[in-house]
Amino acid sequence: MLPSFVKEFFRDPSTVGSLVPSSQELTDQVVAPINFSSANCIVEYGPGTGVFTDAIIQLRRAETVVLLVEVNEHFCKLLKERYSSQPNVHVVLGSADKTEQYLKALDAPPADYVVCGLPFSSMPLRLDWRILDHTRKVLLPKGKLILFQYSLQNTKLFERFFSLVHKVHVLRNLPPAHVLVYAPKDQAANEKK
Repeated sequence: MLPSFVKEFFRDPSTVGSLVPSSQELTDQVVAPINFSSANCIVEYGPGTGVFTDAIIQLRRAETVVLLVEVNEHFCKLLKERYSSQPNVHVVLGSADKTEQYLKALDAPPADYVVCGLPFSSMPLRLDWRILDHTRKVLLPKGKLILFQYSLQNTKLFERFFSLVHKVHVLRNLPPAHVLVYAPKDQAANEKK
């Protein structure tokens, strides 16, 4: 799977954020904020080859809906093949700013969590805004947006839509990454008290 990851990165770096899949340490930090015992719906933007997806599926309840939104056709095909036998796992070839319509088509509940590793730095700013605004709408009021990014250059952009609850720098990843957990502003204020 690694050669396809590298190939897709060079084919279109605006849709693939890194040359190599994420490390186990980064995966652990990304899924740590998720309460799997209560989550009814988890959305993942840009699952790529499914590194985080594997952990989410392993830890979730069977009735939890997992929606994977992938813009890369090659990765989408791989994900559909990989998770076709998993109950309540849905792979959609599409854009993150259309997640609400994907959830409605599945008759799925609102998202408890959105896991996102989209390369915001290499995407058009207008699309960044649309995705973040849309994410705020599809998340439950107590929901969380879990971002992993390779730099902190977009934190002001993220904080236009969300409030930071927690962050961690993961050095054991290539390249090192930041995991940023965001919540609606009122919920984030309550958690920091």
